[in-house]
Amino acid sequence: MDKQNFHSSSDRSSRIFFQICGIVGIASNLIVVLTDFIGIIVVDSYNPIKQTISNLAIGDYAWIQDIGLNLYGIGLIVCAIALWRWNLGDWRWQLGATLLFFLGIDILIISEHDQYAKLPNSSGFSVHLYAVYVLGLIFPLICFLLSFGFRKISRRWQYFSLAIAVVWLIFAPPFFQISTAFNGLYERFVALILLCWTTAISWLIFHREN
Repeated sequence: MDKQNFHSSSDRSSRIFFQICGIVGIASNLIVVLTDFIGIIVVDSYNPIKQTISNLAIGDYAWIQDIGLNLYGIGLIVCAIALWRWNLGDWRWQLGATLLFFLGIDILIISEHDQYAKLPNSSGFSVHLYAVYVLGLIFPLICFLLSFGFRKISRRWQYFSLAIAVVWLIFAPPFFQISTAFNGLYERFVALILLCWTTAISWLIFHREN
């Protein structure tokens, strides 16, 4: 009986843990979208079609964008910890979860250096640019590595993760060649690909016990 109570308590704790991680992940995705909309509204003369998200991190209202990106980065770190604990696969799953953890840190670095995005001669600009490159490179790798574990849930989840990786590889690289007249719009489209995946994974973590 004591052993049954122990297992019941352990299962309950596990369920609560994954639900909390899922909620944090979903909330972080919603907040980063919300802060972008708020920034677009409150920043004077801001054009979301022409100007990038980083432009919102400059000036008196920069803190709004910083909050959104910082919480999003934290959300990714929390999801990575949940995936570590879930452990659906071999070294590929562990590596994918580890890279997701570092992606969260990378987002925090991008957030803290956003204000240098328009200062190409500064060291802060170099840090920001390299962090963006890291994001572009490791995100599709994360999708690919974790897809092998998602297959244990269903092939649909595996195909979803692989499809996101392919879509990212097709649409993310052209961002640096896109016309400046559409920089903001295109960046938000690419960001939506990322958010689509991270929101879905957060939802999956929340429903892990099911």
